[in-house]
Amino acid sequence: MIANWREMRIAMRIRVTTKADLFEERKQQHIERGYRIEDERPIPVNGLCSFIAVSEIPDSDGIGDLVAQALNGAAR
Repeated sequence: MIANWREMRIAMRIRVTTKADLFEERKQQHIERGYRIEDERPIPVNGLCSFIAVSEIPDSDGIGDLVAQALNGAAR
């Protein structure tokens, strides 16, 4: 059983691919919107660069309740 299931967070990761000349601008836009940047690939391949933008969402949508039910065998 998970003791702190109410403290769970969900991470949403999206890969953002953009033209090389817009890389820094797009990265800054995502940072301003609250994303954390991971796995930067600033060296262009066929004119494109990419990074992963990560947003952590607190468990406020009841997912923790579903996990608890599943662990207790209530959800079937």
